[in-house]
Amino acid sequence: MEYCVTGKVLGFLSFFLLLLLLQQCSSLEVTVPSSQSSLIGRDVLLPCTFRVDNPPVNPKFLALLWHFGDKEVLRYDTKGKVSSPRISIDEKLILEGNASLSLSNVTISDGGTYRCSVIYSPDTQQKEIRLHIHAVPEVAVAKRTLIKNQGTSLHCSVTHFYPQSITVTWLRNGKLLANSVLGPLHQNADGTFRQNSTLTLTPSDTLNNPEIVCQVQHESLATPRQDSYKVQYGVPPSVQVYSAKINGLPEQVLVCEAAQFQPEPVQIKWILNGKIAEDPRKSKDGGFKKGSYYLMNPMTGSQEGNISCEVEHETLLHPITETLQLRQEDPERKYPVRNMLAAIFLTVLLTGAGITAALWYFIFKLKYFQRFWVSHIHRSQMLDGEKVTLYCVASDCPKDPQVIWTVEENDGKKMEITEDEPQAEGEGKKLLDQEFSVRTDRTETDGRHNVTSSLSFTPDVSKHKEMSVFCKFVCDGKAKEEQIHCSFILLKPKDSMKLSLSESGEVLSCLTLREFYPREIQIRWSCGVGHYQQLESNGKTTTNSGSSFNIESECKLPGHLFKDPGFKVRVTWNHRSSDGEESREFSAWDPEFPWCPWMEEIINPDTLIHRKEGKFQCKIWGYFPDALEVEWLRREAGGKELFSVCPSEKYKIPEMEQKREADGTFSCTVSLIVSVSAITEQGAEFICQVGHPSLRELLKRSTGALRVRGVPVMTNITQKDRHIIMEIDQFYPQNIEVTWHRAGKERKDYKKIPDADIHNELYENSDGSYRLTSTCEGMNLVDKMNPFDVYFTVKVQHETLNPPMRKELLRDKGVYYLLSEGQKRPLSKYTDPAPNNEEPVERN
Repeated sequence: MEYCVTGKVLGFLSFFLLLLLLQQCSSLEVTVPSSQSSLIGRDVLLPCTFRVDNPPVNPKFLALLWHFGDKEVLRYDTKGKVSSPRISIDEKLILEGNASLSLSNVTISDGGTYRCSVIYSPDTQQKEIRLHIHAVPEVAVAKRTLIKNQGTSLHCSVTHFYPQSITVTWLRNGKLLANSVLGPLHQNADGTFRQNSTLTLTPSDTLNNPEIVCQVQHESLATPRQDSYKVQYGVPPSVQVYSAKINGLPEQVLVCEAAQFQPEPVQIKWILNGKIAEDPRKSKDGGFKKGSYYLMNPMTGSQEGNISCEVEHETLLHPITETLQLRQEDPERKYPVRNMLAAIFLTVLLTGAGITAALWYFIFKLKYFQRFWVSHIHRSQMLDGEKVTLYCVASDCPKDPQVIWTVEENDGKKMEITEDEPQAEGEGKKLLDQEFSVRTDRTETDGRHNVTSSLSFTPDVSKHKEMSVFCKFVCDGKAKEEQIHCSFILLKPKDSMKLSLSESGEVLSCLTLREFYPREIQIRWSCGVGHYQQLESNGKTTTNSGSSFNIESECKLPGHLFKDPGFKVRVTWNHRSSDGEESREFSAWDPEFPWCPWMEEIINPDTLIHRKEGKFQCKIWGYFPDALEVEWLRREAGGKELFSVCPSEKYKIPEMEQKREADGTFSCTVSLIVSVSAITEQGAEFICQVGHPSLRELLKRSTGALRVRGVPVMTNITQKDRHIIMEIDQFYPQNIEVTWHRAGKERKDYKKIPDADIHNELYENSDGSYRLTSTCEGMNLVDKMNPFDVYFTVKVQHETLNPPMRKELLRDKGVYYLLSEGQKRPLSKYTDPAPNNEEPVERN
């Protein structure tokens, strides 16, 4: 982590003293949480707020400092702000009391204790907050095809997790397996960890194709993360290696044959280059057979030594290796009879020359004609950009030899480098901006000298692919020289993968290998669940300006295959720059899969009305394939347990319609329609839960605790003697207000009827709603003697009513009428309802 350098100590002290002089009294309170957590690579906010007794905050008296450990990482005062590129603070919120620190792209090294210090002259207060960094583990079981009735082992790799403590559990069909071993813990360059677990399986453990699960628990995970493997059986290959002659030709054919293996994919590799492979072909007994051939020409090199054939198959932990011993052929068989006479004549001639040379040897001093030997120039694999050393050995020299290395470019330009050149770092000779350095080691035994000399440089394929190197030893006036060409420089490919969707719903997978050399490269695509089948592909190679190459290899797969979370696609490539095959593998379950569903918040109805239907909707988009699983869940008010919502008279779940978008992904809107009841829905919560092959964890969205309303309904107004009785039903919540007013013969100047003349009784219905009976004493003794009309109004106020509900009545000659839309209707006589043992509800 990069931190800014703090200001000068004296400048800060001067500013602090100035704050003390400017303000003599204030009160300050700083608040931070004790800890904060973040995933590696994310942006995190470390909260810190402060409050002063006499707001607003005066910036003249304010200074903010953040420390990480003992280092100051941010400072804000009247002079401005000092911070690093990854650390910031929102200056617009500071005067509102928000001093929170924003840290972008956090790494492992960012974890630790941070200190927020606020100075509001003359008060100073600081609080600490601990930042915990997590990295979520990636879990992968190495899929293998097993041999039936044989014990074996499976490997589970857990990578890129932090902190280091993990728990790995193996399950067979959901039941715990105990025979596993956790390997050594390794730390990656970014500070995260990796660790492998190995499970040993007995023959009984693999019977009936069980599902084996590697499950990992880590503090960054709310639920364990796992990878599974469905046991698949296969048959290992039998391997045979033999040689054959081509009639009439000196070439020899070496044959490696693998047979009776299942499943089909197998790889045959010769130790030497030059293999020619045929496609697998099925034999009559159902097994597969594949051959590989190596053509050896004895005229181009020695046949002495060993040649091996390696066979790799999904059932094998280690390759099967078969070896042939190569021997020099009998000269009588190798050459025709007509050449034998010439060979005999040549032998006699050479014998005479040898006798003459022996006499010459004994006449002159042996030491002047003693020969010394020089080896070929040896080298290791040369990779572009990585330092390489060439070395050559001279032995049995009569005198201490001189060593001269020569580098020649393809344009003929040469440069000689001797061991007497300065050899300090940075002082070697240069050609094409490349530094070459020489080192020579000497030994002497019985007057004979042995020398090992090396030439070191860093090859660049754009400059040195046609370069030649010479090593010359000069001893006692004699010189011997060896040469090597740098056409063997290797440049390892850089790989990247891109996925896209076609209009027909296929997944287009494109592997790009960049900047490799030489051009020859093999790419193979395969896919499957548990075992892999070969796929067709096409590739296009381009040449870069620096003489390296790029290749794009594309493969099309039907999109419906990705509905199985276990379906995987593997692409492997083989290039001379690597020790063996390299590969990439992906499935819908991988974190890099680009088409995971996105889920918006649930749209709730503005108001849930008792005895009405309420519709909840949630939009889901951006997913592929169209294998979405949606479930609605319900949690009771105050409860914790979730219950699945099934279609019924109360719940309607419309069929989900998935729409194909222009980019090839899918979207849909899912709905839940509920017949609302105050007694069941008040405080309850509905949750929409979504599953998809690309999701490691289910997506969830909640309605939150629901709030139900019931709209009051005036069910009846009746007359009983001199009383008016009004009944109001189906309202929720119970808080309701009923007021009565009365006017004289004119319909104006209404006056509120005293509460003593009003009697209200509240009842709770069986469905959770409420009803109210309001009785108003409409006539007293004076009213009975009054010959004029009397008007009444009743007003009902409830939170669901806007405006309140009103009714107007008229008393005419002792009879009550309901006035509505210019009409008057006499009230019916009140009759007592049948007893139902209901007790009035006490209102708060």
